[in-house]
Amino acid sequence: MATSQDVDYSVRDHTAWLTMNRPGVLNALSKGMFRGLELALASASSDPAVHSIVIRGEGRAFSAGLDVKEVSGFATQKEARDFVYRLVKPFWERFFECEKPILSLVDGPAYGAGAEIALASDIVIASTRSTFAFSGGRVGALCCISAGLGQFSMIGRKVVEMNLTGAALSAEEARLFGLVNYVEEPGGIENRVAKILDEMRHVSPTSNASFKRIHGSLITARILNVAYKELLRTITSPDFRTGATAFARKEPPEYYK
Repeated sequence: MATSQDVDYSVRDHTAWLTMNRPGVLNALSKGMFRGLELALASASSDPAVHSIVIRGEGRAFSAGLDVKEVSGFATQKEARDFVYRLVKPFWERFFECEKPILSLVDGPAYGAGAEIALASDIVIASTRSTFAFSGGRVGALCCISAGLGQFSMIGRKVVEMNLTGAALSAEEARLFGLVNYVEEPGGIENRVAKILDEMRHVSPTSNASFKRIHGSLITARILNVAYKELLRTITSPDFRTGATAFARKEPPEYYK
């Protein structure tokens, strides 16, 4: 695959490991991160030696979500549009088109778009120190994919509440609501992943691909097109400027005056 400094890619035992590698900013999703993840997913999807995919984060977080500093720095509407339609959209298209099982290994915070990656994954294994929040609205942005996915998952109404309040869930709460499959102590999460991957070896890859085609068909192009349009609307809004400024100052934003 084309290399990316923001995403480490390796294959072992027929599993592609995608590691978001910006630990200094809690693996915030930058332009480079979206591009790197899309390239890595493309490589894993096309490699016949890869049977499954695991996404994880380097350091003490899975991902803090959108890189607010970078996204709030777009100088023009065109820059913002290019970010949404040339980076975010291709990543999610690649993600939803992937016919191989995708696991998220979450060890630490999964916020915003990071929580959405977990929500969209087929299986989620989280450590006890993990937390989940669809927090885009707190900085005036948007967790646009979760709005389209929530109705198809057990977490259902909780996705709506989490988006409208931005409030976080612990790993155990996320498991109870169906966002997470397994919660383990930090030292046990890779053992759980290994067990799941081993169990998958007894299932036909054609069967899994067919299942994912059916499951993926629930996410329509119409829903995703609205999601991208609304993401662009929020990140070019005055509310986002307010939220991003407050975020940089580590202050609560004032949207209602």
